[in-house]
Amino acid sequence: MKASDYFTSIKEFSKSTSAKALIIAAFKEVAPTKKNCLGFIIPFVFAIILSIKLSFCYNTLTHLQPIIEIILNVTLAVFGCVFAVYSILLAFLSDDYIKKLAKIDYDEGTSYLKQSTMYYESILFLYFIGIGITGLILIFLKTMDYEKVLFSHMILNNIASCILLLLYFWFIFRIFYEIKSTIYNTIVLFRASIAYKLLAFSKDEDKGEGNDK
Repeated sequence: MKASDYFTSIKEFSKSTSAKALIIAAFKEVAPTKKNCLGFIIPFVFAIILSIKLSFCYNTLTHLQPIIEIILNVTLAVFGCVFAVYSILLAFLSDDYIKKLAKIDYDEGTSYLKQSTMYYESILFLYFIGIGITGLILIFLKTMDYEKVLFSHMILNNIASCILLLLYFWFIFRIFYEIKSTIYNTIVLFRASIAYKLLAFSKDEDKGEGNDK
């Protein structure tokens, strides 16, 4: 690998990035595109079914609180797993493998190493946002008066709650669906790491056999 390639990678990782930029990049991971249309449709279908069922049932808030508590627990658990995988992945990458990843161009001059780390950072931010929103909703549910309503007309209340719940459930189910891509990217990186290690072992053995001759 040339010294210029190292400097390119150093520039990629040394750029100061604001929290706002990281959050925007995180939301781009779950934004609807042609490539991930299923990633939009499947969570949306589940979200609209659950939001309609909850919004038009008797005493919506009473039924909503235990669901939010379950979502918060699951989100915290997944966040911990993703953070652990991210830490382990960076800790156990070999020097040669990092060189290979920094050398591979992914898109628009971004190395595969930078793209991989950016992806995990985006997923961590998404789950952090999900935890924050879910926690705030849970606090709101535990402190509010269930007898109060937004509108005097029941239909308007049902429609408003349905829209709000649809947006929330779609976001939560969308980041849950993203676990599939997170697992896939982790498997690809670990398999490639093993392949490079085996290749290095093969080269070392070939050199050893050459020296024996």
